[in-house]
Amino acid sequence: MVLKKNDPLRLDVSYLVKGSPGTHKEFEFSFPQLNFSSELTLVGIQGKIVISVTEDGVVAEGKLGALTQLVCSRCLNDFWQPLEISFTEIFSAHPAEDSGEQKLPADRSIDLTPIIRDYATLDIPIRQICAEDCKGLCADCGMNLNQKDCGHRQESIDPRMEGLRELLENKDSSE
Repeated sequence: MVLKKNDPLRLDVSYLVKGSPGTHKEFEFSFPQLNFSSELTLVGIQGKIVISVTEDGVVAEGKLGALTQLVCSRCLNDFWQPLEISFTEIFSAHPAEDSGEQKLPADRSIDLTPIIRDYATLDIPIRQICAEDCKGLCADCGMNLNQKDCGHRQESIDPRMEGLRELLENKDSSE
């Protein structure tokens, strides 16, 4: 398997495809940084990919670790999110329709760029929070409450919950 210098995630598996089914090759790698788009940059990428020969192509199995920079949805500070990327992709010379298999290119090189990009994107959490105990921003003055307490108190209650608050206050006063 050859790693091409101008396209580091394109693997030439032509010599491996000539082997018998079950033949496999493990490839460990490390990249300081990969830019997939203006929204997705991975740093400190480390992992391994195992390419196994099948009767009709190859299977690529990968386990990668990386970091990506996100913005906390509570305090709006940048933070580094670790990503654990795992994938199994089948590249077949004759993929069946709706099988999920990808076509093995005629030059027998497989491009892992879209695969790693897609699986990395799927590993980014929906709730992007720098820490579970992040206090966020003050709704009155905008101060980052992780850095300093501005003294404003959020005593307002959702109007839909006002009846519940009154019930609780009545219960406390009757005891």
